[in-house]
Order: sequence, then C-alpha cells, then structure tokens
Amino acid sequence: MGGQLSKLDEVSLVVRNFGDGLVFEDVLHDWFRFLGGKPGEVVVVDSGSNAQTQATYWKLFQEGLIDKLQIIQPTHEENNHERGYIQIYTAGSIASKPYLLWFNIDTLPYREGYDNWLEESIDYLERDDVFAIGGAFNLPSKHHDAWPGWYFSHKCSLNFALMKRSTFMAAMHEYAGDYIASGFLGENPAAATDQSRFLLEVALEQYMQRHKVYTLCKVEDPNWTIFHTNTHEERLKKIREKYMARQDIERYMNAGFSEAEPIPERAVYYGQPPVKIGVVKKLQIGFGQTPVGLYWRQLKQKLSY
Repeated sequence: MGGQLSKLDEVSLVVRNFGDGLVFEDVLHDWFRFLGGKPGEVVVVDSGSNAQTQATYWKLFQEGLIDKLQIIQPTHEENNHERGYIQIYTAGSIASKPYLLWFNIDTLPYREGYDNWLEESIDYLERDDVFAIGGAFNLPSKHHDAWPGWYFSHKCSLNFALMKRSTFMAAMHEYAGDYIASGFLGENPAAATDQSRFLLEVALEQYMQRHKVYTLCKVEDPNWTIFHTNTHEERLKKIREKYMARQDIERYMNAGFSEAEPIPERAVYYGQPPVKIGVVKKLQIGFGQTPVGLYWRQLKQKLSY
C-alpha cells in the first residue's frame, strides 16, 4: 500500500467538464475511492457550465478537493462545442504532476481489491510499447493480446486514460504545435480530414501510430470496472446508483475487448442496451451535432439558472 500511496501523489486527476453539477461531487469521490485516495492534484477546466455546476466546483475548491480550477462564463467565446479541445489541452497543460489520469464525469469507476493496480499501471508506462493505460471503450478496439489480464488497443479515449504528462505534451505538439502556439487562431491540422472537433483524439492516435505504441487495457471483472455511460444529470445519477450496486454489469464489461469491426450503432453504454438506430433517432443525433443543437443545449442550461 505504501507504493500505491507514493504513486498516487504523482498523479494529476484531470477533467474538462460541462454541466452535471447534480452528480459531479459524487463521481469525483468515486474516482478518489477507485484510486485509493485523493491524488496529488485535481484539475478541473470548465467550458461554460451553469451556475449550479460552478457552485459545486467552488465548494470542492474551498474544501481542498479541487486544486486547480478554471471557469469561463457561459457567454465566453470558448464556450463552443466545436472547440472544446481548447479546454482539454488546457487541463493537461496546467497539470503539474508527472502522470495525468483523464476522466469524464459520465464515466464511472468501481474497484474492490486490486490495491496495487495504480502502481502496476504506472510501471507499465515505462514500457517502450505503452502509450497509456486505458479502457472504457464502447466499441471493439482490441489491437492484439498483451499478457493474461491485459490487451493492447490502437485507440485512446480520454473518458479514462492514464499517461505521462510529458507524453501527452509531446503528442500534442508533434501534431498541432504551430496551432497551439498561435493560441488556437491558426489552422487546425485536423481540419484536413474534417475532424477539427476531434483534434485531441487525432493527435494522440497519430502519435501512437508514428511511434508504434498502444493503449494497454486491463481486462475487467466484477470487482474492477470503468464504464462510459453517455448519460448526464438526473439520468446519470440514477444509473450511477445502479452501477455502484453492481446491477447488470457483466454484459457491459470490456466492450472494447474484441477484434470485431466497430459499428457505431452497436456501441454499448451501461444503462443503454444497444438498439438499431431508426430514422427518427438518426435525425435527432444529426440535429444534436449541428450548431443549432449545441445552442439548444446551452439554452436549456441557461433556463435552469
């Protein structure tokens, strides 16, 4: 346990967040329990959340549970769903510990036992073929087998990823150094492939390809799971209660532990059984991805002030 505690102090728990003030504190404590205590640093970069969420941040900051906090007004120009990568990059860049543990508020961890998992994972980051420790994949993402209890993936999701801060910065600046240096005012290199909004994901995965490194994923069991739920607010609160009670979890474990072709409509989210997407749902998803859909979500948040 001593080694686990010493490694814990070297970790920055990092999140770029929007909304979910109703459950933010609960999920943050879930991650503390998963890690074995509060890590050396907690970094939260907000992207224009409502007053309720900002009040939650401030309470946690005053209690010493958040160490670095950046909040912007909902009317700020960076409150832009298409440019959320600015806050994500900012969160990683202002962290000061050697290791970053990325999470999203709709990604739920659970651990019973496995007290040395963090120390073991950090040791694996020293391998020449390991870019990050990760998981919480909702589509097949296995690249090849590792050793019993682990597999390698060609994907990296910031829903849950543990990596060296130095590696994160190297990946970002190899791919988008000029764009970052311009204050994100120059040309987004991901625009060439129509992936501007996914700058971070593209940068990390291209770094993995260039350097022939992979995300190392721990195979889940009922006592060690990390599920991306893709739910928020009241629904996330209810799903979290079910998740912590370990209800109906087996079929969701390691959704990415497969070599099958990833088909988006078959993504597996805890609390959301996979279903075929009909015409109406496709139209709803399409609307949600448009600027009008973004403004509609922001308007609903403002009305909840």
